[in-house]
Amino acid sequence: VEGKMLNTNSFAKVLIFICLVAEVIPQENDSAVVRPSPRIVNGAFAARGQFPYQVSVRVNGEHSCGGALISQNYVVTAAHCVSSIPADFLQVQAGSLNRSTSGCTIQVERVISYPYYNFDNDIALLKLEQKINYTAEIQPIGLAAREVAIGEQVTISGWGRTSDGGPFSETLKYSRSLTTLSNEQCTRESGPLSYGVLCLAKQSYNKGFCDGDDGGPAVYRGVLIGIASYNTNGCGSSKPDGYTKVSYYRSWLIQNSDLGETTAG
Repeated sequence: VEGKMLNTNSFAKVLIFICLVAEVIPQENDSAVVRPSPRIVNGAFAARGQFPYQVSVRVNGEHSCGGALISQNYVVTAAHCVSSIPADFLQVQAGSLNRSTSGCTIQVERVISYPYYNFDNDIALLKLEQKINYTAEIQPIGLAAREVAIGEQVTISGWGRTSDGGPFSETLKYSRSLTTLSNEQCTRESGPLSYGVLCLAKQSYNKGFCDGDDGGPAVYRGVLIGIASYNTNGCGSSKPDGYTKVSYYRSWLIQNSDLGETTAG
């Protein structure tokens, strides 16, 4: 992530003001952004309010990863995005299609990485410093309670690079071109994987998530089923993408956040 470290106390005060202002001033210019080649890789541009759970996880104000809002106080993302970064340097932006401006930006109070995180168990919670107010563009998403059948179509979204090594997208993009894959087939194509990994197959090259989409949501029928974790052979390859399987970590997510069984989906 580019940019210098900021004075975190001053930055947090600015964030509170930004979030309050965002609630009363309409977002502008999301539709006026100059649009790059439409990819997530190779996705479409999102409409306002289409993905109200999508957030940008930021380091000193600069986009780094994606995430999903699961309550007014908590965001779920990939542990590799945040585990080595002090909470003082992390923020969450919600309620905007634009990666750089608008929406509501809130300081992170605490990072809660899964206790056995390594290459596997790539999941973390971000406790927000203040409660986020829900709007038409800011809403939580429920957690999957069970695995999804093989061959089902999944929706992913994010502001990641438009190609391997390319620029980040300024506007939120999404794709419905990925499908759930069996562990056996995924192992044949990408090597051994743990029980906590969800494999998503691509229909062709130049599909799937890329750098900057990490930590972002994979959704099936309006429920969060995966967190973008890793690519095999780089983004845009024909190999399956690896996502952290939300149903596998559901109990941990509930126990370490403010969710109850009746509100988790």
